[in-house]
Amino acid sequence: VMPYLDRLDLSNNELGNDGTARLTRAISKRLKNHFVDLRLSCNDIGHGGIETIMNKLLQHNIMSLSLDKNAIGDQGCQLVAASLQSMHSLSRLNLSFNQIGSRGVTTLMKSLVACESITYLGLSGNIMKIS
Repeated sequence: VMPYLDRLDLSNNELGNDGTARLTRAISKRLKNHFVDLRLSCNDIGHGGIETIMNKLLQHNIMSLSLDKNAIGDQGCQLVAASLQSMHSLSRLNLSFNQIGSRGVTTLMKSLVACESITYLGLSGNIMKIS
Protein backbone atom coordinates (compact mmCIF):
# COMPACT_ATOMS: atom_id res chain seq x y z
CA VAL A 1 0.00 0.00 0.00
CA MET A 2 1.65 3.23 -1.20
CA PRO A 3 5.24 2.10 -0.61
CA TYR A 4 6.81 5.53 -1.26
CA LEU A 5 4.41 7.59 0.84
CA ASP A 6 6.27 9.07 3.80
CA ARG A 7 4.15 12.19 4.53
CA LEU A 8 0.41 12.05 5.10
CA ASP A 9 -1.82 15.02 5.93
CA LEU A 10 -5.44 14.15 6.66
CA SER A 11 -6.20 17.23 8.73
CA ASN A 12 -9.73 18.65 8.83
CA ASN A 13 -11.52 15.49 7.70
CA GLU A 14 -13.69 14.67 10.73
CA LEU A 15 -12.26 11.15 10.91
CA GLY A 16 -13.35 10.60 14.49
CA ASN A 17 -12.32 7.47 16.36
CA ASP A 18 -13.82 5.08 13.78
CA GLY A 19 -12.12 6.72 10.80
CA THR A 20 -8.87 6.81 12.75
CA ALA A 21 -9.16 3.06 13.39
CA ARG A 22 -9.65 2.37 9.67
CA LEU A 23 -6.75 4.65 8.76
CA THR A 24 -4.34 3.05 11.21
CA ARG A 25 -5.29 -0.43 9.98
CA ALA A 26 -4.44 0.62 6.43
CA ILE A 27 -1.15 2.24 7.47
CA SER A 28 -0.11 -0.77 9.56
CA LYS A 29 -0.35 -3.01 6.45
CA ARG A 30 2.44 -1.08 4.77
CA LEU A 31 5.75 -2.85 4.30
CA LYS A 32 7.67 0.38 4.75
CA ASN A 33 7.77 1.26 8.44
CA HIS A 34 8.81 4.88 8.13
CA PHE A 35 6.76 8.06 8.17
CA VAL A 36 8.41 11.44 8.18
CA ASP A 37 5.22 13.34 8.92
CA LEU A 38 1.72 12.27 9.96
CA ARG A 39 -0.84 15.04 10.39
CA LEU A 40 -4.23 14.24 11.86
CA SER A 41 -5.14 17.70 13.12
CA CYS A 42 -8.76 18.77 13.56
CA ASN A 43 -10.38 15.35 13.14
CA ASP A 44 -12.53 14.99 16.27
CA ILE A 45 -10.24 12.24 17.60
CA GLY A 46 -10.85 11.30 21.23
CA HIS A 47 -8.85 9.14 23.61
CA GLY A 48 -10.21 5.98 21.90
CA GLY A 49 -8.72 7.08 18.59
CA ILE A 50 -5.45 7.96 20.28
CA GLU A 51 -5.30 4.49 21.80
CA THR A 52 -5.69 2.98 18.32
CA ILE A 53 -3.01 5.27 16.88
CA MET A 54 -0.52 4.50 19.62
CA ASN A 55 -1.14 0.73 19.49
CA LYS A 56 -0.99 0.38 15.70
CA LEU A 57 1.64 2.92 14.72
CA LEU A 58 4.39 2.38 17.29
CA GLN A 59 6.30 0.14 14.87
CA HIS A 60 6.36 2.97 12.30
CA ASN A 61 9.27 5.34 12.72
CA ILE A 62 7.22 8.53 12.81
CA MET A 63 9.32 11.68 13.06
CA SER A 64 6.54 14.27 13.29
CA LEU A 65 3.06 13.65 14.69
CA SER A 66 0.40 16.39 14.65
CA LEU A 67 -2.69 15.64 16.69
CA ASP A 68 -3.67 19.22 17.47
CA LYS A 69 -7.27 20.46 17.54
CA ASN A 70 -8.83 17.15 18.52
CA ALA A 71 -10.40 16.13 21.82
CA ILE A 72 -7.96 13.67 23.37
CA GLY A 73 -8.16 15.13 26.89
CA ASP A 74 -6.08 13.92 29.82
CA GLN A 75 -6.71 10.25 29.07
CA GLY A 76 -5.48 10.53 25.48
CA CYS A 77 -2.47 12.57 26.57
CA GLN A 78 -1.58 9.86 29.08
CA LEU A 79 -1.76 7.26 26.29
CA VAL A 80 0.60 9.36 24.17
CA ALA A 81 2.93 9.78 27.16
CA ALA A 82 3.03 6.02 27.77
CA SER A 83 4.01 5.44 24.13
CA LEU A 84 6.78 8.03 23.87
CA GLN A 85 9.61 5.78 25.04
CA SER A 86 8.85 3.39 22.16
CA MET A 87 8.81 6.17 19.58
CA HIS A 88 12.58 6.65 19.17
CA SER A 89 12.35 8.65 15.93
CA LEU A 90 9.71 11.13 17.07
CA SER A 91 11.12 14.65 17.14
CA ARG A 92 7.97 16.80 16.76
CA LEU A 93 4.74 16.30 18.68
CA ASN A 94 1.82 18.71 18.51
CA LEU A 95 -0.96 18.25 21.05
CA SER A 96 -2.26 21.85 21.03
CA PHE A 97 -5.98 22.56 21.58
CA ASN A 98 -6.89 19.10 22.90
CA GLN A 99 -8.63 19.81 26.20
CA ILE A 100 -5.62 18.47 28.08
CA GLY A 101 -5.56 19.36 31.75
CA SER A 102 -2.89 19.34 34.43
CA ARG A 103 -3.10 15.57 34.96
CA GLY A 104 -2.33 14.82 31.30
CA VAL A 105 0.44 17.40 31.05
CA THR A 106 2.08 16.14 34.26
CA THR A 107 2.14 12.58 32.91
CA LEU A 108 3.50 13.82 29.59
CA MET A 109 6.29 15.81 31.24
CA LYS A 110 7.38 12.81 33.30
CA SER A 111 7.60 10.71 30.12
CA LEU A 112 9.55 13.37 28.25
CA VAL A 113 12.42 13.13 30.74
CA ALA A 114 13.41 9.80 29.15
CA CYS A 115 12.63 10.87 25.58
CA GLU A 116 15.68 12.60 24.12
CA SER A 117 14.50 12.73 20.50
CA ILE A 118 11.74 15.35 21.02
CA THR A 119 12.84 18.78 19.79
CA TYR A 120 9.37 20.39 19.52
CA LEU A 121 6.30 19.99 21.72
CA GLY A 122 3.11 21.94 21.03
CA LEU A 123 0.71 22.33 23.95
CA SER A 124 -0.97 25.67 23.17
CA GLY A 125 -4.62 26.19 23.97
CA ASN A 126 -5.12 23.42 26.51
CA ILE A 127 -6.78 23.82 29.92
CA MET A 128 -3.86 23.11 32.19
CA LYS A 129 -3.47 25.00 35.44
CA ILE A 130 -0.04 25.61 36.89
CA SER A 131 0.01 25.83 40.68
